Amino acid sequence: MAHLTPVRLLSVVGVSATLVLVSGCSSPEPAAESLDFSFSYPSTDNSPYEALANRYMEANPDVEVTLNPVPSENYDTVLNTQLQAGNASDLIMAVPGSGSPIALLSLADADLLAPVEGSSEDLIPEASAALFVTGDQTWGVPTDISITGTIFNSSAGVDYPQDTSELLATCKSLAADNVALFALAGSIPINTGLAAISMAAPRVYAENPDWDAQRDAGDVSFADTPGWRDTFQLGLDMQAAGCFQPGAEGSGFDSIVTGLGQGTALGAFIPGGAATDLAAGMGDQKLVVESFPAPDDGDPFIFASSDYALAIPKASTGQSGAQAFLDWFAEPENAEAYAQSAGTIPITGIDGVDLSDSTYSPVADLIDSEQFVPFPVTVWTNQNVFLTLGSGVQALLTGQQTVDGLLEELDTVWDEQ
Repeated sequence: MAHLTPVRLLSVVGVSATLVLVSGCSSPEPAAESLDFSFSYPSTDNSPYEALANRYMEANPDVEVTLNPVPSENYDTVLNTQLQAGNASDLIMAVPGSGSPIALLSLADADLLAPVEGSSEDLIPEASAALFVTGDQTWGVPTDISITGTIFNSSAGVDYPQDTSELLATCKSLAADNVALFALAGSIPINTGLAAISMAAPRVYAENPDWDAQRDAGDVSFADTPGWRDTFQLGLDMQAAGCFQPGAEGSGFDSIVTGLGQGTALGAFIPGGAATDLAAGMGDQKLVVESFPAPDDGDPFIFASSDYALAIPKASTGQSGAQAFLDWFAEPENAEAYAQSAGTIPITGIDGVDLSDSTYSPVADLIDSEQFVPFPVTVWTNQNVFLTLGSGVQALLTGQQTVDGLLEELDTVWDEQ
């Protein structure tokens, strides 16, 4: 994803400076309490975590929240290092399940998290409880509901392709004018992994929404699933057709922001919520979320789930303050305010949400007709699968891996869990 981890997949662009947010209160007296918060997000200036922290400090003027943003390509490593050393922030961004290096259940299994309690537990959708809870202990709370496909500049005067034939034809036409349909951070496995999963949505999951559970049971495999083979071959076909920017296989996250900002790329493989943040720096350009083009004889499909979580490190000395923050976040008006600033859907529920005039308008019908499943990495039980997927797609693009080799490698890694 990403993760992108899948984490914020999953994220598009890293930030490295530490930002200390102070309350809007004019009193010169220092806050009685402090709370550190680590996260990864495309931009510090427009981060919904910043908006959330400011909102919390306005409601609690005796608390100072210090935000510690970390570049997304380094977030997994940095967070795990800090957790192992016992010096992580009081509150951290993580992801549900076990499928990534910063997944809640993996961190809990390593005895690195403190259980959360109180009203914040009520935020967890019943259907997703297994991604947050083991036994009678809850290890984190979801922040929102994310919709993941691709993002696309709908103001560019180009029709978004609806199927594979249109996709490759559009790429060739745009490439002739030195424009890429998609900017790809090909040197960053979390982005190549997210790209592959997005491409697999209408090729694997539209055909078999239960594929993940069946793979876990050993009833299917990557190698015997035509949709996964088609996905990886399509990646190579897209590279040949000029769908990605020149040198994409060696590019970083900056190529996405630069490409979209300068109009040399029209879309990208990033979580839908990031579209709001990126569009803020693009003037009157409009970024929307699209489902990746389906096979010529197939149906569109999308991912929608709780992909991000907040958790409390076991070694934190500010656990009570972090828990108070989570209980405050559980109040519907605060969860909804966060989702609004993040460009996502409130964790309070997707039913009845009007997407017709939003970033998600192109996929509103898919949500209404339930043509979606949770983002796969949140339910995969082996974090090495996504890492292998991302690095494998990267190797495909550089000619160091084959489609057959990647399919076999993914099955081998999955079965090692």
